[in-house]
Amino acid sequence: MTKSGASGPKARARKAQQATGVRYTQVRRAAPPSRHGRTVQFLLEDQYVLGTLAVQLALAWARQGMRVLLVHEYKPYQTDMALFSRKARERKAAEQRQQEWPGHRSTLVWSAGPGRKAGGLLVEQHTPWSTPPANPRLLTRTDDPLRDALQQGRRHFDTVVLMGRPTWPHRELVDHFIVLAASNGAPIAETLTHGALPEDRQERPLTAEQSAVLLRERHLNFLYHRPSTFLGMITASGAQSAPEPQPGFVRAVEANMAAAGIPLLGHIHVGDHGLAAHVQRRNQAALVAASPLDPGAEQAAQAIADRW
Repeated sequence: MTKSGASGPKARARKAQQATGVRYTQVRRAAPPSRHGRTVQFLLEDQYVLGTLAVQLALAWARQGMRVLLVHEYKPYQTDMALFSRKARERKAAEQRQQEWPGHRSTLVWSAGPGRKAGGLLVEQHTPWSTPPANPRLLTRTDDPLRDALQQGRRHFDTVVLMGRPTWPHRELVDHFIVLAASNGAPIAETLTHGALPEDRQERPLTAEQSAVLLRERHLNFLYHRPSTFLGMITASGAQSAPEPQPGFVRAVEANMAAAGIPLLGHIHVGDHGLAAHVQRRNQAALVAASPLDPGAEQAAQAIADRW
């Protein structure tokens, strides 16, 4: 907490720490953002290959010299069984704990070391995205804590990534939406099933226009409320091999996607991790930061930055 009457860079850095969770000495050393920070949300289905891509892309930006903040939702006492207690006193105490939160909780995941691009920073922050109404009879909730966290993040970071709820675009709070699609690049054929037997399946080749339409329809139909504009789409696939489309076919698909307002920004080959390692990496950004980026992640992050 800033001392009463204190001023200057050190005091301003301490104030920044209250919002970002980063040690104020590190904030002091970092130059302010060159412009007002932007907020990004990745939209994706719950697919194995997409689990860590948002963190990998954020890490790639940090390694390029940006200061990036990952904003997670803070959910205190998710399994507090006292909420269902038969004793009124215990229930009221549990309800009070649900409504209280201790402020922004942040962790420094990665920072630029000697020889790296100066200023690069990746921070995780947990903050409540909504608060219950003062009157329990009302069903409306306010997202003021999330708005405050994003506003503070824009002041001290180049890029703020809104994590969690990837199927629900926050259209009023986010500047850029990016779709992460579990696809082996541009599809070149579609398998049609006319019956229950394997011989009833037919593989039909696709034109470039059909391939682009399939990409849009297949990887946007999961959205509850589709945004009016997208920054682009990034495809990702596992280690399995697949036929490579012809360069001319890919260029035609890219032109069609760009004309439709969802340009293709890259393809990432996701590494082969066991189930246990995948779960740990998905829940711990520090493990992702300590591992090499999947092939294509750095190029995709640069393609996104080039469009800002």
